[in-house]
Amino acid sequence: MLKLKKKTSLLILTAALALPSLSFAQAPAVEAQIPDIQIAAAAQAFSNVERRVLAPNVAEYSFTVRVGSGPYDEIGVHRVVKEIAPNVPVHASRAVFLAHGDIWNFRAAFLTGAKTLPVFLAEKGVDVWGIDFRWTRVPASVTDFSFMQNWGIEQDARDLGVALGVARVTRALTGSGLGKLYLLGWSRGGQISYVYLNGESQLPRAVRQVKGFIPVDIFLKTDVEELRQAACDRLAAAQGGPLESQNGVLFQTLGTLATVAPNDPSPIPLFPGFTNRQAALFVGAATFQIFQPVPFYHFVGGTFDANGLPSGLLYTDPSVFFTFEAAASPYEPSKLVNDGEEITCDQTDVPFDDHLEDITVPVLYVGAGGGFGEFGVYSTTLLGSTDVTTHIVHTASPRVVDFGHADLFLAGDAQALVWQPILDWVKTH
Repeated sequence: MLKLKKKTSLLILTAALALPSLSFAQAPAVEAQIPDIQIAAAAQAFSNVERRVLAPNVAEYSFTVRVGSGPYDEIGVHRVVKEIAPNVPVHASRAVFLAHGDIWNFRAAFLTGAKTLPVFLAEKGVDVWGIDFRWTRVPASVTDFSFMQNWGIEQDARDLGVALGVARVTRALTGSGLGKLYLLGWSRGGQISYVYLNGESQLPRAVRQVKGFIPVDIFLKTDVEELRQAACDRLAAAQGGPLESQNGVLFQTLGTLATVAPNDPSPIPLFPGFTNRQAALFVGAATFQIFQPVPFYHFVGGTFDANGLPSGLLYTDPSVFFTFEAAASPYEPSKLVNDGEEITCDQTDVPFDDHLEDITVPVLYVGAGGGFGEFGVYSTTLLGSTDVTTHIVHTASPRVVDFGHADLFLAGDAQALVWQPILDWVKTH
């Protein structure tokens, strides 16, 4: 078998084969083709292939794929896989592709903590892939965000299609075949995945890339009028605002200060009288005080003192959560967020949800009782899928202390409560 680090020319071919995915969005179904110009353009598509060991016999490969001509028109692609020897991945019949959500890229979202979902799956023989959407790669030093003006959910869905194609062909070139992948989308990544599948459903079956869908703790639409109207209100409030969200800068600061100076007063005006540790815990355990897409939404289940201030976490080690916060990407396009709100608001006819009933792949919805939880089930009922399974993690009542949105990947018992059920579903589908 050829070693992965020696396959630069094969990776170039992989990029060329993946490029037809760019044309799927809302276009009439056509046979995928690979024009010579695309193959030529792909000659510079890959760069910076890196390997790092994550666990005994498990390694992560990561590289950059150029998807446009602009300075930030590139995505990251990751592979976490068991190896026979260094640079020799095992042949894996099953593969899961992970799409991260707002603020955090692949490594931050899925590889934070001593135990992680990608390593768990890889150790069980599953080939794990993932994407860094292009906005996660914009450096903190950028001040002109005009290039983000049209960076919305459709663009991320197209980039997801490219990354899926890259993963499939690379798997074929390394002995695992060209089979379709399971697609897991967490949070905003779940919405992007819905939009990708909405477009892919209009392609011939022979060129579709996804065999099963795992939306994790998110909804695309809601049948709860209050939640729908809240999305409309957030969308209206965002009109005329900046082209970029800088929530990532806030999370970076919170996580870093909580780690290096936990007992110092927080310098952030949003948290007067808080220590750095309390401020970092607050946005995790009481996220609904800042953003509440569903009642008492929170990243991580927490404990509170007599004054209502967060005192600790119930399911995730605080140090792990602080590391997660500090790993945030600084910027995110406002259009991406607003596109999601527009779909949920459901007052404007947008093309992103025109073919939900044509999505027929098996579905596993995974929710957190203190995240989107049961509110995410309704979106799955809009699909044409007849094989739909629901797995919602409840660990406590009331909702404010139940398993949180990020506990699904960060909690100490996430392996038993979340990852094993995902693996079991993949094995049976």
